[in-house]
Amino acid sequence: MADAASSRSATAERLTRLILSAAKYRALDESVVRRAADNAAGRFSDERQALKYAKRKLHQSYGSFLVGSPAQAVTAMAAAVRSGQAGLRQAALRAMRAHASSAERADWLEPFYARVAAWCGAPASVADLGCGLNPLAIPWMTLAPGAAYLATEIDTALVAALAGLGDVMGVRLAAAAMDLLAPQPVIGAELVFMLKLVTTLDQQEAGASGRLLRAVDARHVVLSLPRGSLSGRRGYRNEPGAIVGDVVAGSRYRVAAEAAFGDEAVYYLAEASSAASSATRQTTS
Repeated sequence: MADAASSRSATAERLTRLILSAAKYRALDESVVRRAADNAAGRFSDERQALKYAKRKLHQSYGSFLVGSPAQAVTAMAAAVRSGQAGLRQAALRAMRAHASSAERADWLEPFYARVAAWCGAPASVADLGCGLNPLAIPWMTLAPGAAYLATEIDTALVAALAGLGDVMGVRLAAAAMDLLAPQPVIGAELVFMLKLVTTLDQQEAGASGRLLRAVDARHVVLSLPRGSLSGRRGYRNEPGAIVGDVVAGSRYRVAAEAAFGDEAVYYLAEASSAASSATRQTTS
């Protein structure tokens, strides 16, 4: 048993170094890569198969969303705003095109965040989990003056770029590399975003998004799902509402309202006691 464990550990270490040496993945948080490598090493005795499997999992959670370099797009956006070459919203919209998920939402930012404000008011603290380039949408959000905004991602280069945006966005913005598949301490904020995160997490580990929600301590949670795959070639086996039902089961939250914008299904989660007292279920299309 000790020899098997030692062999798996050595294989996982080699896979980790191989993956991080690739240009596509070198900015990934090492703990994320190491977890994927260890999982692959435990599944396959053939190292080539293990490497292929680990890369496929990382592509699902990270590589498939890249359109250019998100970190460079954020840096260029901030420089353009600070120099006066572009307005904040104009520059932010242009930069969002570097991340596929954020790029899709760029077409309905105004109504999307108007609906979030109707649900959540003006929160003083936000945790944006697996954020992509969603923090660039802060100019469209309704936040309390001086609000604290935490952005988490697995791309360390993007985390560094986002961390420097506080003066541009006018909020107390912090960014952190966070592996959302790892056990989490309590994630506390007035509003927590889990945008297009559920299916990405659950592709990696069954039930991962539900476990993450159980670590959240927030007055408001806004969660969304795409209505189909990123490529547009397939839909999901279950309807978005059924998927969300599985996520909230066993948590302190219930679906209080829902909306749809383009190809994104959006759900407002409130604590069960609050949701029960709400007489109106909002639906928009």
